[in-house]
Amino acid sequence: MTGSYLILALGIAVLLNLGNRWLRILGQLLAAIALFFNIWSIWLAVEDGTFAAARAQAGQVLALKAMGLAGAAALLALLLLLPGQWRTATPAPGHNTRQAWGQPSRILHWASAVLMLCALPMGLFVVVLPAGAIRAEFLDGHQGVGLAVLLLLILRLGWQAVTRGPDSPNAMARLNKSALYALLAALPVSGLLLSGALHVPVLGLALPAPLGLEAARGLHQILSALFVAAFAAHASAVVWHHFGLSDRKLIRRMLR
Repeated sequence: MTGSYLILALGIAVLLNLGNRWLRILGQLLAAIALFFNIWSIWLAVEDGTFAAARAQAGQVLALKAMGLAGAAALLALLLLLPGQWRTATPAPGHNTRQAWGQPSRILHWASAVLMLCALPMGLFVVVLPAGAIRAEFLDGHQGVGLAVLLLLILRLGWQAVTRGPDSPNAMARLNKSALYALLAALPVSGLLLSGALHVPVLGLALPAPLGLEAARGLHQILSALFVAAFAAHASAVVWHHFGLSDRKLIRRMLR
């Protein structure tokens, strides 16, 4: 499962920043289709189908519904931005510049975003589902995607240390960016702590349990909620700049 998600994320990230408009459109349509199936799976988890028999607490169901609504908003934004891919795109630089992010940073950015949009509902499915083969599959996928996100973050920060990119447009954007980076690092680490507390192996390895189960679970849930809030703020600001302020330059620093 992890390999499939990683291939999907990297494929979408590469297609979104190619020079050929048809390939960019294909990448955005793939992202929209993947997001639609993500929303559909959340709907099934809450209302009907595969996850209907699972017992979930009210807070978990509310969290799934909130993710579904956020996914629907993201899907709408993807479709609204689709006509813009028809324009002649400015070539992306191979390295970061003070005006735009380079191709490697763009690929790592969008791949991380796709993986996180997969990891969050998968984590809730692990909580909601009863023990069994389906839950074990989601748990393996959730762990693998989390580690992939951490690896992409390390590559991303390493590349930024070598070649600096554009500055954030204001203090709030800088704070949001720092929070997202910190949470992208802390979330997988807290997931490893939770796996250790649950005595669940990761990549076949048994992990130590420095935190108790309740502390580890609470930490992972709090960090997840903080990430969702930071991610929503980031996406909302980009959409507002693009549509509300008609500022097309901001999104073009990370997207052709």
